[in-house]
Amino acid sequence: MQCITSVEKCIIVVQLVNNMEKIELTKYLRKLGLTQEASTIYLDLMEHAESTPLLIARRTGINRTKVYRVIEELLHQKLVRQEVGFKSSSVSPAPLTTLAARLTEKQRRVAELTQGWREVERELTQLGEVEKAETKVRYYRGKSGIEQMVWNVLSAKSEVVGYTTRDLVDFVGAKFMREFVAEFVRRNLAMRDIYGDEYQTNKHTQYDWGGRVKSRYVPSKILTIPHQMDIYDETVSFYRWVGEEVFGVEIVSPAVAVMQKQLFELAWERGSE
Repeated sequence: MQCITSVEKCIIVVQLVNNMEKIELTKYLRKLGLTQEASTIYLDLMEHAESTPLLIARRTGINRTKVYRVIEELLHQKLVRQEVGFKSSSVSPAPLTTLAARLTEKQRRVAELTQGWREVERELTQLGEVEKAETKVRYYRGKSGIEQMVWNVLSAKSEVVGYTTRDLVDFVGAKFMREFVAEFVRRNLAMRDIYGDEYQTNKHTQYDWGGRVKSRYVPSKILTIPHQMDIYDETVSFYRWVGEEVFGVEIVSPAVAVMQKQLFELAWERGSE
Protein backbone atom coordinates (compact mmCIF):
# COMPACT_ATOMS: atom_id res chain seq x y z
CA MET A 1 0.00 0.00 0.00
CA GLN A 2 1.43 3.31 -1.07
CA CYS A 3 1.65 6.02 1.63
CA ILE A 4 0.77 9.63 0.93
CA THR A 5 3.70 11.97 1.38
CA SER A 6 3.56 15.21 3.37
CA VAL A 7 3.75 17.24 0.17
CA GLU A 8 0.80 15.34 -1.29
CA LYS A 9 -1.17 15.90 1.92
CA CYS A 10 -0.51 19.63 1.65
CA ILE A 11 -1.65 19.65 -1.96
CA ILE A 12 -4.90 17.84 -1.02
CA VAL A 13 -5.57 20.30 1.81
CA VAL A 14 -4.96 23.28 -0.49
CA GLN A 15 -7.31 21.79 -3.07
CA LEU A 16 -10.02 21.29 -0.46
CA VAL A 17 -9.65 24.89 0.73
CA ASN A 18 -9.78 26.16 -2.84
CA ASN A 19 -12.90 24.10 -3.55
CA MET A 20 -14.62 25.50 -0.46
CA GLU A 21 -13.69 29.03 -1.47
CA LYS A 22 -15.04 28.42 -4.98
CA ILE A 23 -18.32 27.16 -3.55
CA GLU A 24 -18.76 30.37 -1.54
CA LEU A 25 -17.71 32.52 -4.49
CA THR A 26 -20.17 30.67 -6.72
CA LYS A 27 -22.97 31.31 -4.23
CA TYR A 28 -22.16 35.01 -4.23
CA LEU A 29 -22.07 35.20 -8.02
CA ARG A 30 -25.41 33.40 -8.16
CA LYS A 31 -26.84 36.07 -5.90
CA LEU A 32 -25.57 38.68 -8.35
CA GLY A 33 -27.64 37.02 -11.05
CA LEU A 34 -25.17 34.68 -12.77
CA THR A 35 -26.25 31.14 -13.60
CA GLN A 36 -24.42 28.12 -12.17
CA GLU A 37 -22.52 27.54 -15.43
CA ALA A 38 -21.71 31.24 -15.86
CA SER A 39 -20.37 31.41 -12.30
CA THR A 40 -18.20 28.34 -12.86
CA ILE A 41 -16.77 29.65 -16.13
CA TYR A 42 -16.19 33.13 -14.70
CA LEU A 43 -14.22 31.72 -11.76
CA ASP A 44 -12.24 29.47 -14.11
CA LEU A 45 -11.30 32.51 -16.20
CA MET A 46 -10.20 34.37 -13.08
CA GLU A 47 -7.73 31.54 -12.49
CA HIS A 48 -6.79 30.96 -16.12
CA ALA A 49 -6.99 34.17 -18.11
CA GLU A 50 -6.91 34.13 -21.90
CA SER A 51 -8.36 30.64 -22.22
CA THR A 52 -10.01 29.05 -25.20
CA PRO A 53 -13.51 27.53 -24.96
CA LEU A 54 -11.94 24.10 -25.43
CA LEU A 55 -9.67 24.50 -22.40
CA ILE A 56 -12.51 25.93 -20.33
CA ALA A 57 -14.67 22.93 -21.21
CA ARG A 58 -11.90 20.52 -20.21
CA ARG A 59 -11.26 22.19 -16.85
CA THR A 60 -14.87 22.76 -15.84
CA GLY A 61 -16.44 19.62 -17.33
CA ILE A 62 -19.11 21.76 -19.01
CA ASN A 63 -20.12 20.74 -22.52
CA ARG A 64 -18.19 22.80 -25.08
CA THR A 65 -21.38 23.85 -26.90
CA LYS A 66 -22.76 25.19 -23.64
CA VAL A 67 -19.42 26.91 -22.90
CA TYR A 68 -19.76 28.87 -26.17
CA ARG A 69 -23.33 29.87 -25.27
CA VAL A 70 -22.41 30.95 -21.73
CA ILE A 71 -19.44 32.97 -23.01
CA GLU A 72 -21.83 34.82 -25.33
CA GLU A 73 -23.99 35.66 -22.30
CA LEU A 74 -20.97 36.85 -20.33
CA LEU A 75 -19.83 38.97 -23.27
CA HIS A 76 -23.27 40.53 -23.47
CA GLN A 77 -23.08 41.31 -19.74
CA LYS A 78 -19.56 42.75 -20.29
CA LEU A 79 -18.12 40.42 -17.64
CA VAL A 80 -15.55 38.91 -20.05
CA ARG A 81 -13.56 40.06 -23.05
CA GLN A 82 -12.80 38.13 -26.21
CA GLU A 83 -9.65 38.39 -28.25
CA VAL A 84 -9.88 37.01 -31.78
CA GLY A 85 -6.69 35.59 -33.21
CA PHE A 86 -5.67 34.28 -36.59
CA LYS A 87 -6.72 30.67 -35.94
CA SER A 88 -8.42 30.80 -32.57
CA SER A 89 -9.91 33.16 -30.05
CA SER A 90 -9.37 33.45 -26.32
CA VAL A 91 -11.49 34.79 -23.48
CA SER A 92 -10.40 36.80 -20.45
CA PRO A 93 -12.31 38.20 -17.47
CA ALA A 94 -13.17 41.88 -17.59
CA PRO A 95 -11.82 44.13 -14.81
CA LEU A 96 -13.49 43.59 -11.43
CA THR A 97 -14.96 47.07 -11.65
CA THR A 98 -17.48 45.62 -14.11
CA LEU A 99 -18.62 43.05 -11.55
CA ALA A 100 -18.68 45.77 -8.88
CA ALA A 101 -20.94 47.84 -11.13
CA ARG A 102 -23.34 44.92 -11.22
CA LEU A 103 -23.47 44.97 -7.41
CA THR A 104 -24.05 48.73 -7.42
CA GLU A 105 -26.93 48.32 -9.86
CA LYS A 106 -28.56 45.69 -7.65
CA GLN A 107 -28.16 47.95 -4.62
CA ARG A 108 -29.82 50.78 -6.54
CA ARG A 109 -32.75 48.59 -7.50
CA VAL A 110 -33.20 47.37 -3.93
CA ALA A 111 -33.15 50.99 -2.73
CA GLU A 112 -35.85 51.90 -5.28
CA LEU A 113 -38.00 48.93 -4.26
CA THR A 114 -37.57 49.76 -0.57
CA GLN A 115 -38.43 53.41 -1.11
CA GLY A 116 -41.60 52.62 -3.02
CA TRP A 117 -42.78 49.75 -0.82
CA ARG A 118 -45.03 51.82 1.48
CA GLU A 119 -47.05 53.14 -1.42
CA VAL A 120 -47.25 49.71 -3.06
CA GLU A 121 -48.31 48.14 0.24
CA ARG A 122 -51.09 50.70 0.64
CA GLU A 123 -52.36 50.17 -2.91
CA LEU A 124 -52.30 46.37 -2.59
CA THR A 125 -54.15 46.55 0.72
CA GLN A 126 -56.86 48.66 -0.89
CA LEU A 127 -57.15 46.19 -3.77
CA GLY A 128 -57.50 43.39 -1.24
CA GLU A 129 -60.30 45.25 0.54
CA VAL A 130 -62.14 45.73 -2.75
CA GLU A 131 -61.78 42.04 -3.50
CA LYS A 132 -63.12 41.09 -0.07
CA ALA A 133 -66.14 43.33 -0.56
CA GLU A 134 -67.16 41.59 -3.75
CA THR A 135 -69.27 38.45 -3.96
CA LYS A 136 -67.34 35.44 -5.21
CA VAL A 137 -69.00 32.46 -6.87
CA ARG A 138 -67.18 29.17 -7.43
CA TYR A 139 -68.57 26.19 -9.35
CA TYR A 140 -67.72 22.53 -8.75
CA ARG A 141 -68.69 19.36 -10.57
CA GLY A 142 -68.21 15.64 -10.10
CA LYS A 143 -66.73 13.62 -7.25
CA SER A 144 -63.47 15.59 -7.00
CA GLY A 145 -65.36 18.89 -7.01
CA ILE A 146 -67.70 17.82 -4.21
CA GLU A 147 -64.74 16.49 -2.21
CA GLN A 148 -63.13 19.93 -2.47
CA MET A 149 -66.32 21.68 -1.35
CA VAL A 150 -66.78 19.36 1.62
CA TRP A 151 -63.14 19.71 2.65
CA ASN A 152 -63.43 23.51 2.45
CA VAL A 153 -65.86 23.33 5.37
CA LEU A 154 -62.90 22.43 7.59
CA SER A 155 -61.62 26.00 7.17
CA ALA A 156 -64.61 27.33 9.16
CA LYS A 157 -63.69 29.68 11.98
CA SER A 158 -67.17 29.58 13.50
CA GLU A 159 -70.09 27.17 13.81
CA VAL A 160 -71.21 25.38 10.64
CA VAL A 161 -74.95 25.14 9.97
CA GLY A 162 -76.77 23.57 7.06
CA TYR A 163 -79.34 21.27 5.53
CA THR A 164 -79.02 17.61 4.56
CA THR A 165 -81.01 15.76 1.91
CA ARG A 166 -78.90 12.63 1.41
CA ASP A 167 -75.72 10.91 2.52
CA LEU A 168 -72.62 12.43 0.90
CA VAL A 169 -70.85 9.08 1.17
CA ASP A 170 -72.75 8.07 -2.01
CA PHE A 171 -70.55 10.49 -3.97
CA VAL A 172 -67.33 11.03 -2.03
CA GLY A 173 -66.97 7.50 -0.68
CA ALA A 174 -66.65 6.05 2.81
CA LYS A 175 -62.88 6.56 3.06
CA PHE A 176 -63.12 10.27 2.32
CA MET A 177 -65.98 10.74 4.80
CA ARG A 178 -64.07 8.95 7.55
CA GLU A 179 -61.09 11.24 6.97
CA PHE A 180 -63.34 14.30 6.89
CA VAL A 181 -65.12 13.39 10.12
CA ALA A 182 -61.82 12.65 11.87
CA GLU A 183 -60.39 16.01 10.78
CA PHE A 184 -63.62 17.80 11.76
CA VAL A 185 -63.32 16.36 15.26
CA ARG A 186 -59.59 17.03 15.46
CA ARG A 187 -60.15 20.72 14.65
CA ASN A 188 -62.83 20.89 17.33
CA LEU A 189 -65.44 22.25 14.92
CA ALA A 190 -69.17 22.33 15.65
CA MET A 191 -72.19 21.94 13.38
CA ARG A 192 -75.97 22.11 13.53
CA ASP A 193 -77.87 20.32 10.80
CA ILE A 194 -81.49 20.23 9.63
CA TYR A 195 -82.78 17.24 7.66
CA GLY A 196 -86.12 16.61 6.02
CA ASP A 197 -88.30 13.84 4.61
CA GLU A 198 -86.02 13.09 1.66
CA TYR A 199 -83.10 12.31 3.96
CA GLN A 200 -85.25 9.96 6.03
CA THR A 201 -86.19 7.94 2.95
CA ASN A 202 -82.50 7.40 2.04
CA LYS A 203 -80.11 5.16 3.92
CA HIS A 204 -77.38 7.03 5.77
CA THR A 205 -74.15 6.10 7.49
CA GLN A 206 -73.52 6.79 11.17
CA TYR A 207 -70.27 8.52 12.07
CA ASP A 208 -68.72 9.37 15.41
CA TRP A 209 -68.75 13.17 15.42
CA GLY A 210 -67.68 13.30 19.05
CA GLY A 211 -70.83 15.12 20.08
CA ARG A 212 -69.96 18.09 17.85
CA VAL A 213 -72.98 17.73 15.52
CA LYS A 214 -76.58 18.40 16.51
CA SER A 215 -79.47 17.58 14.16
CA ARG A 216 -83.14 18.41 13.97
CA TYR A 217 -85.91 17.13 11.74
CA VAL A 218 -88.23 19.54 9.89
CA PRO A 219 -91.10 17.95 7.91
CA SER A 220 -91.72 19.01 4.30
CA LYS A 221 -95.07 20.60 5.20
CA ILE A 222 -93.06 23.21 7.12
CA LEU A 223 -89.95 23.39 4.93
CA THR A 224 -89.05 21.70 1.67
CA ILE A 225 -85.31 21.02 1.47
CA PRO A 226 -84.48 20.57 -2.25
CA HIS A 227 -80.71 20.51 -1.92
CA GLN A 228 -77.84 20.13 0.50
CA MET A 229 -76.40 23.31 1.99
CA ASP A 230 -73.51 24.28 4.27
CA ILE A 231 -73.25 27.77 5.79
CA TYR A 232 -70.10 28.92 7.58
CA ASP A 233 -68.32 32.23 8.08
CA GLU A 234 -69.13 34.20 4.89
CA THR A 235 -69.65 31.13 2.68
CA VAL A 236 -72.83 29.41 1.53
CA SER A 237 -72.33 26.08 -0.28
CA PHE A 238 -75.07 24.40 -2.32
CA TYR A 239 -74.89 20.73 -3.35
CA ARG A 240 -77.35 19.67 -6.06
CA TRP A 241 -78.11 16.25 -7.55
CA VAL A 242 -79.57 15.65 -11.00
CA GLY A 243 -79.91 11.92 -11.46
CA GLU A 244 -76.51 10.49 -10.65
CA GLU A 245 -74.68 13.72 -11.43
CA VAL A 246 -73.74 16.05 -8.62
CA PHE A 247 -72.52 19.62 -8.83
CA GLY A 248 -72.06 22.45 -6.37
CA VAL A 249 -71.80 26.20 -5.97
CA GLU A 250 -69.95 28.21 -3.33
CA ILE A 251 -71.08 31.77 -2.74
CA VAL A 252 -68.74 33.89 -0.64
CA SER A 253 -70.70 36.93 0.47
CA PRO A 254 -71.23 38.39 3.96
CA ALA A 255 -74.77 39.55 3.09
CA VAL A 256 -75.86 36.21 1.61
CA ALA A 257 -74.33 34.25 4.51
CA VAL A 258 -76.02 36.43 7.17
CA MET A 259 -79.43 36.04 5.57
CA GLN A 260 -79.07 32.27 5.18
CA LYS A 261 -77.99 31.94 8.83
CA GLN A 262 -81.07 33.90 9.93
CA LEU A 263 -83.36 31.67 7.85
CA PHE A 264 -81.65 28.61 9.30
CA GLU A 265 -82.35 29.79 12.86
CA LEU A 266 -86.06 30.20 12.02
CA ALA A 267 -86.17 26.67 10.61
CA TRP A 268 -84.17 25.32 13.57
CA GLU A 269 -86.79 26.64 16.00
CA ARG A 270 -89.49 24.68 14.11
CA GLY A 271 -87.50 21.44 14.12
CA SER A 272 -87.57 18.48 16.46
CA GLU A 273 -84.71 16.28 17.68
